[in-house]
Amino acid sequence: MDKWIAVDWGTSFFRAYLIKDEKVLCAAKTNDGMKFVQNNNFEETLVKSIEPWLNNKYKIEVLASGMIGSKQGWIEAPYQKTPCNLNNIEFISPFVRDDRFSVKIFSGIAQSNKPDVMRGEETQIAGFLYDNQNFNGSICLPGTHSKWVQIENGNIINFKTFMTGELFEIISKNSILIHTVTSKKIQKNELIKAVNEIFIKPEIFGNALFQLRADDLINSRGSEIYKSKLSGYLLGLELLGSMEFWEKKDIVLIGNADLVKMYEYVLQKKVNSIKSFLSEKMVLKGLKNFKNKCL
Repeated sequence: MDKWIAVDWGTSFFRAYLIKDEKVLCAAKTNDGMKFVQNNNFEETLVKSIEPWLNNKYKIEVLASGMIGSKQGWIEAPYQKTPCNLNNIEFISPFVRDDRFSVKIFSGIAQSNKPDVMRGEETQIAGFLYDNQNFNGSICLPGTHSKWVQIENGNIINFKTFMTGELFEIISKNSILIHTVTSKKIQKNELIKAVNEIFIKPEIFGNALFQLRADDLINSRGSEIYKSKLSGYLLGLELLGSMEFWEKKDIVLIGNADLVKMYEYVLQKKVNSIKSFLSEKMVLKGLKNFKNKCL
């Protein structure tokens, strides 16, 4: 297989990989996310990271997914509507001045009934389906905007997005909990207890948040406990809202190691089985899958 470049370009991060014969030869990871690119200098930003991999003797193909294909990105790659088959993913090619490479940016997925969208997660899903073509079930992609996705016969049937990660960021950094939730660690038992509290009485969510601050002032039991509880309260709400995707079912988790582990903790006694995969690996497999389909 010829060399090609895989790019995962999100809102706040940029990752590129030089690939040959299914092996990653080099990687470039920067903070040049879409929102940090000034004056629409997307081509220049891309070249800055992949310059060492470019050659004047031949043109290399760059395959990209993520928020780079949004309205605020390099060029908008129109959404495909659910239900949709990822074997038929569409792409758009922006004009590039540098004749050493070409670019394909793949579409995101949109849902009209109960409006929802995704950009980038579909590539991770395609990566999982690359080795699991007969999978029928639910895939969860934890993150800033966690997604629960129903898959049937290689098709995305429907999905739900929860702002769990973004809400954690907002509450922990812009509320009275800013001095209470400072730890980087999670206590498994406190996390699970908090999830179960919300399962039993979700209406106490607002009061439970204030109790975290009050308990810190009175008892000072440590930020690790309070972070675990806040995470559990938010995750409990997400799980209540996504129950049709996971209750008594076999599920797949795709995400970074820490988030996947957290979801495993709280779901392991609530589902039939869990299989977990790292998002970075699934992105590469997904772009390889798209490459094969769009030749």
